[in-house]
Amino acid sequence: MDQYEYDVCFSFAGENRAYVERVVRYLTPKGVRVFYDTDEQAILWGKDLIEYLDNLYQNRARFCVMFVS
Repeated sequence: MDQYEYDVCFSFAGENRAYVERVVRYLTPKGVRVFYDTDEQAILWGKDLIEYLDNLYQNRARFCVMFVS
């Protein structure tokens, strides 16, 4: 069993959301397990996002891709 819940997660500024969305929609049908915040809104509701995302980036995703602008 894979130790990671996700293959990749993304960190990006809001103005990059349209581009990141295209990347997510490209990878998902190929079987890549992607954490994308828009797809996980129900899970994120009421969470301490700093703590939750820090844990996700460090421990729950194999790779974290940063889109720097």
